[in-house]
Amino acid sequence: RVDRPCAPRSSAMAADTASEEEGDAVGPWARELRRNFPLHAVFHGAALMLILVNKAELVFARSLVVCDQPADVVANFTGSAHCGDRLLVLDKGQHLSSTGQGQECFFKVLAMIFVAVFADVVGRKPALVVGLLSTAASVALFIVATTSPPWLAFRLFAMGQGLQGAFPAELLGSIVASDIGNEPGGDVLAISGLAAFLNFCTVFIGECASVALNASSVTNFQPLWAVVFVANTTLAVVAMRCCRETKPTFADREMPTSVVSGVVEEVREFSTLWFGNSLLRLNLAQYACISFAFCCASIDLSWYMSHHGVPQDVAAKQLCLMFPIGVLCFGIPAAMCQKVGMVKGFVGLIIAMNVVDWCFLPWYPVSPTVFLTHHYCMACFSGLKSVSEAVDTRWFDQRLTAKFLSMRGLSLYVVGMFANPIYSATFDARATTYTSRMAPYALRMVAMVVHACLLFGPIWRAEGGLPVVLARIQKEREDTAEKAKPSQEKKED
Repeated sequence: RVDRPCAPRSSAMAADTASEEEGDAVGPWARELRRNFPLHAVFHGAALMLILVNKAELVFARSLVVCDQPADVVANFTGSAHCGDRLLVLDKGQHLSSTGQGQECFFKVLAMIFVAVFADVVGRKPALVVGLLSTAASVALFIVATTSPPWLAFRLFAMGQGLQGAFPAELLGSIVASDIGNEPGGDVLAISGLAAFLNFCTVFIGECASVALNASSVTNFQPLWAVVFVANTTLAVVAMRCCRETKPTFADREMPTSVVSGVVEEVREFSTLWFGNSLLRLNLAQYACISFAFCCASIDLSWYMSHHGVPQDVAAKQLCLMFPIGVLCFGIPAAMCQKVGMVKGFVGLIIAMNVVDWCFLPWYPVSPTVFLTHHYCMACFSGLKSVSEAVDTRWFDQRLTAKFLSMRGLSLYVVGMFANPIYSATFDARATTYTSRMAPYALRMVAMVVHACLLFGPIWRAEGGLPVVLARIQKEREDTAEKAKPSQEKKED
């Protein structure tokens, strides 16, 4: 561990004091950036690299497909320089990409069993550095795959996706966010809101790069992978030198003496929590359902291109405005919750999202306009994630919240192990009937219904359930606003 941070804990605490003296001179997001800029920069820089890789993986997988029909990149671009059968490339490329995503999720499950313990025993900072180096190694395999024969390139592609799974960025980011949110001067809503906004911005940048990549009809990915490799290596160096350690000291428990003993204890504790806390179990179940539903997005572009005959570059351009619209609408969910209250606002948002799904999904085969309209409507819910993250940090106390976030992240990848291959297996680029075309989206709709039933059924009725949590967050916001009034009045005077 390199203990020469650019922004040590003492500096962060000093920034907290300065923030209290300044009152509301700056916004809560600006204060949070000033307190923890290196952490936000590294985590979201790493997120951007992962997004770029994920956006390019499907197109890269298509470029590896080989068949007997000669390819003409100029007259009939199929996505592969080795196959001229467009539907075959779409079908095989999707299957290869989804299988790789399933393997990535499998390795993330294995990694997450160790990362939470590793972060507790060794520290959050070393866990971050190791994860960044693993993603750099995965991109190095992609670079080798670009110059390898097809049989070897397939294996390197799969190995590269597996290595990406060694960096469970969502789990580590959630743990660090919980750490800094519970420090003196921490603002959980500002942290979750800022993180969600920056996440969406990185997705927007990644989408812009994806549009450029798809529109250019690229089949040589070596320059892209070289840039991502250098960026990941640089982020690892910055993390070592500039990021402070956020691991808190838990006085009520003994730390494990080693990672192995910690893993055994962690698995035992997960098992105890699973069987002993019904509210935690229900929350993990509803989260697994919504995760399964959203995994369907992995086949969206291939489905649209194959069943509506839309070229790759045209499809990318048609969908490129989703992210600007999402940015413009980002504050709507939080503003709605602030206007009508957390209970009415959050419930209304969940119901509205389900209504939008049911209004558009069954009509996907009718027209490409239906497909595009649905995706643009869903972009208007972009800010719902930050509200949900704030809710998830308030189900339990700090100690149990860290475990819950770990188990929530673990459930996401357990679901991904199966959901990605399942959606890929139900996708058929040559399907002609309504049933065969809509099979993947039927699975998504069922998962969304089960999620809503869990959320507004047992989770709503449970002791300390959803209404209680939403009311608690509303009370915290009202108390914060009340405390801010004297300083605001003093500033105006």
